[in-house]
Amino acid sequence: MKTAWLRKEGAEELLLFFNGWGMDARIGAHLLSESLPVFMHDLLVCYDYRALEPEPEVMEEIRRYKHITIVAWSFGVWVAQHTTLPPITKAIAINGTLYPVNAEKGISPDVFQATLSIWSEENRHRFNRRMCCSSEALAFFSSMSPDRTAADQKDELVLLKEQFRASGTTSVAWSYDHAIIGGRDLVFPARQQYLAWKGVPQTVISDMPHFPFFHFRTLQEVVACLKT
Repeated sequence: MKTAWLRKEGAEELLLFFNGWGMDARIGAHLLSESLPVFMHDLLVCYDYRALEPEPEVMEEIRRYKHITIVAWSFGVWVAQHTTLPPITKAIAINGTLYPVNAEKGISPDVFQATLSIWSEENRHRFNRRMCCSSEALAFFSSMSPDRTAADQKDELVLLKEQFRASGTTSVAWSYDHAIIGGRDLVFPARQQYLAWKGVPQTVISDMPHFPFFHFRTLQEVVACLKT
């Protein structure tokens, strides 16, 4: 995977943001800019999951933190639990599950395969509209959309598919403390998310689509859900 340090000031706590598939660091950079000066943690963004591990030197830096909070969105929810990490203090999942391609608890296998098969520049625009659900949210997303080609994103999705197939049951020392579910999510449908997070505290936002950062404008707003 690729990583980008967006804030590295020697704080005791690190926020690890696992972005969604096809993204880069731009959403994280926007969230940070909106969160300052109140946000006091260091911030590392993870994206481009053609490999599931960050560089060894990045892992060494992550291990230095006393407290680590994970905020994971979409496929980043699954990737975070399949990445070798030091002990996690708390973790929040947004519009994603630990069963990324699953008829009952994730994305329908047929929908996933159709997305992969027809992915192109034109269909990327269609997907973005579906992900955002409104012209306002789409315009907001477009202001921070990733600087990546459709071919590049498709390559990542192909490799993610292989990783989904190869993975077994995870055996990690941490679990998600809270799940944020968008009632208008057309990618990970809300019903599937409810089933996937049974027994886990949830915040349900009825009018939120798959892209959540039109509703959550700062990192503080996301982390505050742990208190609800």
